[in-house]
Parts: sequence; C-alpha cells; structure tokens
Amino acid sequence: MNYINRFIKNGIIIRCIIVLISFVVTLLLFQSQVLQKLELGSINLRFIFRGERESESNIVIIGIDDNSIQELGNFPWNRSLYVELINKLGKNPKIIAFDIYFDTETTPVDDKKFEELLKRDKRIILSAFYISVDDPRYGSLKRLFLPIDKFLKNAKVGLVNPEHDLDGFIRRFQLKNFVLEKEWISFPFLITLKYLSLTSDEYISKTKLFTDKKNNIYINYRGGPFSYPVYSFVDILKGNIDPNVFKNKIVLIGAVTETLHDTHFTPFYGFIRYGGSIRLGKMPGVEVHANAIDTLISKDFIKPFNDGSPLYIITLLMNFIPSILIRKYKTIFIFVISVIFSLLYLTIANLFFVYFNTLLPYYIPVFGLLISYLFNMLYEIIKTEQEKREIKTLFQRFVSPEVVEMLLKTERDKIFTTKREKISVLFADIRNFTYYSDIREPEEIIKILDDFLKSSSDIVLKNNGTVDKFMGDAIMAIFGAPYPLENTAEKAVLSALEIQEKIRKLQLEWKSQGYPSFEVGIGISSGEALVGIIGPKQKIEYTAIGNTVNLASRLEGLAKGGEILICEQTYNEIKDKFIIEDLGFFNIKGKEKPVHVFRVLGYKNEN
Repeated sequence: MNYINRFIKNGIIIRCIIVLISFVVTLLLFQSQVLQKLELGSINLRFIFRGERESESNIVIIGIDDNSIQELGNFPWNRSLYVELINKLGKNPKIIAFDIYFDTETTPVDDKKFEELLKRDKRIILSAFYISVDDPRYGSLKRLFLPIDKFLKNAKVGLVNPEHDLDGFIRRFQLKNFVLEKEWISFPFLITLKYLSLTSDEYISKTKLFTDKKNNIYINYRGGPFSYPVYSFVDILKGNIDPNVFKNKIVLIGAVTETLHDTHFTPFYGFIRYGGSIRLGKMPGVEVHANAIDTLISKDFIKPFNDGSPLYIITLLMNFIPSILIRKYKTIFIFVISVIFSLLYLTIANLFFVYFNTLLPYYIPVFGLLISYLFNMLYEIIKTEQEKREIKTLFQRFVSPEVVEMLLKTERDKIFTTKREKISVLFADIRNFTYYSDIREPEEIIKILDDFLKSSSDIVLKNNGTVDKFMGDAIMAIFGAPYPLENTAEKAVLSALEIQEKIRKLQLEWKSQGYPSFEVGIGISSGEALVGIIGPKQKIEYTAIGNTVNLASRLEGLAKGGEILICEQTYNEIKDKFIIEDLGFFNIKGKEKPVHVFRVLGYKNEN
C-alpha cells in the first residue's frame, strides 16, 4: 500500500478515535450534577414550548385553601368536617380521594364517624407515604406512614411519595413500589384503576406503558397550577357550590395553599400564561396527582428516549458530524454548520415532544457535537503543524525557502497526491567524470563534485525549480512541481544557461588549483509526467516519472560537454526568448520515431 493510502486510512481511524473519545467525555461530563440539572431543565423548556393544554379528564379538586383555614381553623381539622363534606357531595362523585394523612388518632367520636363513613362509602381512597433514612450501620431504611388500622381495613390506600429529580422538580411518578417487603400501588395509579374498574395487571396488560430506566412514568402535565377546577373546601360546606358539578368526577381533596407546605416545582414553574403577566409558581401536590391521573386515564404517555440506547446512539451520531465535515470544509464553515446542526437538532427535539410526546436527549448530543468539534480542531492544529514539519523536511532539500513557504499554505492533498502535471525536466551531468575519478585523489573529486552539485542546486532553487535527486555526478531538476509554474520551459532553459555559465567560472578556479577542467552536458524536455510521492515510507521521495523524464535523460546523454539540448515542445515554448539551433532528427532509445532536437546557444536579449 502506498504512502497516500496509508495516510488516508490512518486519518479515518484517528477521526473515529476522536469521535469515541468525545463521546465518552460527553457522557462523563454529564455525570456532574450541574449538567444533569441542565438536561433536566430542558424538559421544562419543552413543556413551555408546547404550552398548556386543556384537560379532558373528569378530575376536580376540593382545595384546603387560605379561606378554608381562616374560617374552619388551623389545620389539621376535626375529622367530622370530612364526613360533613362527603355528605354534601352526596352520590355525585365517582371517586373521592384524600391527599391527606390519617396516620394518627384524634377524638374517638370523630374517628368513629370517619370509620363508619369508610365502611359504607367504598368510593373513598386514602393516602400513605414513606420516608427513607440512610443509616451508616444498616444502610437505607424505609419507614411507612399508613392510616390508622380502623381506617386502613375499610379503605384502599395508595402511596403519594413524589419522585423529585436532582433539581427538585417533580416530573415522574411510580406505578408501584416495594416498601418493607410489600408491594404498594401509587396514589394516582390506584385512583385510575378504581375509575376504570380494572386491576393493576389488567391495566398494564392492556396498556403500552413508556417508562424510564427506573420504571417511572413521566407526568404529561396539562399546564401550570390550577389547570383543573378547584373548589374551596369551606364553600362546599356552606352550600355555595352546586353538588352536581361533581357528578361522575374524580374528586381529589388536598392542600392548595403554600401555608401547608405541600407545593412543588413542576415544568411550568415560571411560565407566563397567554394574556397574563405573572409567572406561575409552585404546584400543589394534589394537582401533581391530578396530572398523573390524567396521564394514566388518557394514556397520553411521554415516551422517554432521553436515556439508555437512544441517548448513546443520538449522541454518537452528533459526534460524527464535525469529523465528517472537517474532511471537506474549512474551519469557520464547519463551525457555522455545527451551530446550524445543533439548532436544527434542538428544534427537532422540541417538535418531537410537541407532536409525538417523545422526549429526546436535549443538551447532551449538542455538547457532544461541540466537544467533538473542539477535539477535531485540536487534532487539526496538531496535524497541520506536523504536516508543515513533514513538508519542510521533505522539500527543503529540493526547493527554495520561498517555494517551501508557498507549499505550507497549500492543502496537503494537493501536494502529496500523485498526479499528472505539465512540467519541464532538466538533467545535467559532468562529462568524463568516471574516468577522472579513477586517476585523481578522492578529495579532489569530492571537491569538484560538491562545487558542481551545490552551484547547480542553488541555480535551480533560485529559478523556483525542484532539485529532484543527485545521481553520482548528475543532477535531475523539475520545474512546475510541486508548486505550479506557468513558464516551466523558460525557467529550465534559464537554469541550464546559468549552470553552464557557472561551470565556466568554476573551470578557471579548478585550473588554478591544478584540477581537471570538467564540462557539463544538459538535456531538457517538457510535457506531462506523473509527479508525487514515490517509494516506501522509510525512504520516500518526491519525483517525476514518465516519457518526459526519460526524454530529458536521453537528451542529456546525447549532449556534449557545454551543450544544452532541448526537445521540440520545449523549443516551441521558448523559441522567442533564446538563440536556438536546429540539430534535426535523432534516433533515441525508447522512441519509435526520430526526435526533433534543438541546441540552446544563449539569450536573445542579454538584458
């Protein structure tokens, strides 16, 4: 496999490694509480983006509000008041559920009245709750607070424990929970089952549930506080409310005032209703249950695709975007496209929630894209510096510093890709050098060779040519690659004349030192050739191959000492600028037809 293919493959592998690293870093970062809260907060944004929706369920709330406390006294109240309330409601409600704890005994008379009520009215559901205590000796302990026994044996009881997220908001609830080795049904689920006349197994078997990894169900909130009808407890006792409004309804009885400290943060916290100016506050716990019941009855479940496999797949795909773009576009364009992709993804996540009740991961994939972009940019900076060093190392021996600087500003692929280019090739060789090297001292031969190769190289580099290689007492130079030139033939011929002129000066120096006077033969051809990186990675070189190179070598072999021979194409390109002699046609090895050869004699205009 050649060098370029290896580079491309290694680049792909490195990009994949960058994607995996950025993916892991993204997931690790979102283990922090700050970013977890940010992701949780995105659920609130989507609810607000969706807006409030009117409930179609038969749920109403009888609220223990400030007016009721002011007229009936401080809470908790005498249980005879609840008996009086139920009597006022009559047979209208289908279900009556108390979000109030009856875990302590009061006066025997009041407790007896309430017990008798529970015995004869099976519509009533009571609530219980538990607390968890982390004990360093025994681990996590749970304590269950149930209604007193005389109430417990006459009514169904559901757990009202809220599921607070890390940021203190309530977004989910459980259908069931094991407490002290017993399965308890949650308050909302128990009410739903009673309303639908189903067992828990029947509901679960008939319903496609969507739960998170902890088996919780997201509450599809209809809106902010007081989205359901709320009637004051005391108004019903006074007869100010027509009992018929509760006909066939689920009646929830609970606190709706901040005074009793049963209000909670929900997704619509801080929301401003249409046409209003006041931001909504915390929601009463009884209304949180109303929203959960509504979700279960309507089966309008939120589908949580924001965790587990969907999260990993979406985040990984977003991590790939910068790695794909970076192979085709410039840095600033990649940044703009990445921002557009991020905004597009967030818009899609919002729309999926609004129209499909689907909860996609929100900030995590966007952070993943950003981290992947940063890692890719860091890699690009490192790779660019490395490539510059490679280009300098490879070309500073062959081309002038000015050309090296131009190459550093050129895309790597354009430099390192082997391709056909229009070039001119120059071969220059010392005549009879082998003979003299056998009869003269090595130090003399090396001195002459160094003078020739150094001066020739300097001339080639000065004329923006590339010193391709040294071959004993010969030099090969390319004009037009790796950096393109418009006048390759002119630069090649100009270099040849300057080399011959330099050799004449060196001959005087060599003669003064007692060295033999060597002469140089030069051949030049122009045309297309395959140029690029050739050879194994351990010994790569930039060179040209093809008929144009072979012809230049043959012309150099044909040239006598002091001659500059060129091909017909080179002649056509420079005939107006140099004095040229037509030598006619020659049979040249490797060519089927005779080759038209010309000899360059000098400049047409000495200036």
